[in-house]
Amino acid sequence: MAKKKLSDQQVQSIAESLLPTFISKDDTETSLTFNFTAEGLHYKVDFKKEGKNWLYKGFSEQFDEEH
Repeated sequence: MAKKKLSDQQVQSIAESLLPTFISKDDTETSLTFNFTAEGLHYKVDFKKEGKNWLYKGFSEQFDEEH
């Protein structure tokens, strides 16, 4: 099955929907990075805490080691 690249907005939307499951209980944390897979592609997303809010900072596409 062909892999379908997501738009930047789609990646951000998915990342923001997953964010609550990755937030640490440690209130001193100020950055957060996690990976997810969608449409057969792997993405690494970054968030930064400003005040009490986590703000999306961007993503990078992760490639399989065998390719």
